[in-house]
Amino acid sequence: MATKFGTTAISGSYSAQGSQREDLANYISNISRDMTPFMASIGKGKASAITHEWSTDTLAAAALQAAVEGSSFAESAGPVVQKIDNKAQIFTKGIRVSGSLEAVDKAGRKSEFKYQTEKRGKEIMRDIEKTLVSSQTKGTQGSSASGGIQAYARKMGGYQSYAGVAESVASVTSGSLTVTQAAGDGSDVASSSGTGKASEPFTLASINEILREINGETSAAPSKVMMSTANKVNFSNLVNTSSMNTRRNIDEKGKLRQSVDLYESDFGDVELVHNYLMDDTEVFVYDPSLLSVATLRPIQFRDINEDGDSLRSYMVHECTLEAKSPSGNGVIIDVSLT
Repeated sequence: MATKFGTTAISGSYSAQGSQREDLANYISNISRDMTPFMASIGKGKASAITHEWSTDTLAAAALQAAVEGSSFAESAGPVVQKIDNKAQIFTKGIRVSGSLEAVDKAGRKSEFKYQTEKRGKEIMRDIEKTLVSSQTKGTQGSSASGGIQAYARKMGGYQSYAGVAESVASVTSGSLTVTQAAGDGSDVASSSGTGKASEPFTLASINEILREINGETSAAPSKVMMSTANKVNFSNLVNTSSMNTRRNIDEKGKLRQSVDLYESDFGDVELVHNYLMDDTEVFVYDPSLLSVATLRPIQFRDINEDGDSLRSYMVHECTLEAKSPSGNGVIIDVSLT
């Protein structure tokens, strides 16, 4: 009997439907932390519309006050609750395997279709991670709707467009430097300008300064500092070769540990994490509890009719970034490796 794609087992080893497909979707959603460190560090939420909205609020500024005994209460207006939104972005990957490749014996795996599906799943999660840590702003790209179908691609705003506090790493000794903060609503990213603008490696002083600014703005205490792989190596080397008080650990096997993974700051402990998908020009300082990936459509599989002697399918995932309090998250800009 001929194998029918989407209803019976392929090569007797993989079913494109039912519980095995659900297991595969769960496997893809639980990609290792090393592959998607930013996504793994923040929360998970649910979106119910292609424009995902949420509310953000702040406390009124602290004030010295004293009430007269027996006096009437006076009402005071606090900060206005604001609504922020982001666009749900669609991510897709296609899978196509010839009937012959699925049938022949393969070293290390029974089903080529299952293998390729797992591989594409890793790729789609990596694409989401790349978008989350990018400077992409929210919006649409393409033409207007036609026939009830949107003919443009929605784009979510990445972390940098929702980081409300920015600090330049440049130490200005002459000239001027102006840092333009992002609005924190997904519409733009922070930038710097002026005759004193320069790119430099980031240091503990950069981390301390942005932690101080964030703490002064919201009393928040970010616990993560995320950077590119090259910046992580640079930073560890800088700390280990400096005159500051650091400890180098040698375990019972004689292995020397020189990487700097945790910094005890004046505002609490922060973990230093590398992300191979980040650019070398920025460093993120954030509170994971203030961020989440809001999913409109979890990983789904769509069957495509057989095209000749091939098995075809594609997967789709739709999600966006939610930043509950942009002023509690920051970015260090103008970073360079030298």
